[in-house]
Amino acid sequence: MLKSRRKTLKGWPVRVAAALAVTAIAVAGTSTPASAYAGDTWVYLRNSSGTKVASMQHVDDGDYFRTYDNLADGHGARGYLYSWTGYDYTLIMTSYNGKGAGTYTQMQYDVWSTNFYAMRVCSVDGSEDTSPGPCSDYKYFSE
Repeated sequence: MLKSRRKTLKGWPVRVAAALAVTAIAVAGTSTPASAYAGDTWVYLRNSSGTKVASMQHVDDGDYFRTYDNLADGHGARGYLYSWTGYDYTLIMTSYNGKGAGTYTQMQYDVWSTNFYAMRVCSVDGSEDTSPGPCSDYKYFSE
């Protein structure tokens, strides 16, 4: 009887160590890059056939705003960042991307958790185009 009890106690640290290792692996698995960017916000401009023409991303980690040109159609893209009061927009900054399809430009703005913001992205014909269009819907967000 004493012998079998020793066996049980001897195997106990091994079982605890195995359980702790499984827990550590599970916790480490939750901090993947995909979960690190869970707070990112996106807005998309699509053409009539549903193809993504341009997009804008708020990268929550560092408060970067990226304007993507997603389609080789001869047009650039301009991303707009606004503060939103609930009834009015105030333009904070814009980012023009005329570098071609598959590229992005980046700007940084410190987003405050007490404020509300809106983003949109438009198709433009050059950096001086003052009448952009078409444009995406506004994407509202806060931090």
